[in-house]
Amino acid sequence: MPSVFCHRTPVTLIDPELPPALVYLVVQSPVLFADPTAPAPDNALARLLGPNRAAVLRAAAEGGTTGELASRVGVSRSSASEHATVLRDAGLIVSARHRNAMIHTCTPLGRSMLRSTL
Repeated sequence: MPSVFCHRTPVTLIDPELPPALVYLVVQSPVLFADPTAPAPDNALARLLGPNRAAVLRAAAEGGTTGELASRVGVSRSSASEHATVLRDAGLIVSARHRNAMIHTCTPLGRSMLRSTL
């Protein structure tokens, strides 16, 4: 699990009632704490990906479920899921199932695209 609270080395969380989890540091950048729905100053990312898909990529920078991405961006869950699928296929986000939810986070390539448009 990516975390902004994990420092130095990854931590393994083991609870006999839950699946094991590896918690690792997410690279901290202004993107993590920026408003994910705010357009980039020059909208280059929105012009490249489309405004909703760019907003979903920005929202994934702080990680979240499909429902959380949909809520942050202001689109339906099915739309957020479709955008996440395209972004995942392009290598810009990774998704992992946790019980009945998909958790989405940016890959290094996705973070790089976000940094280049700030």
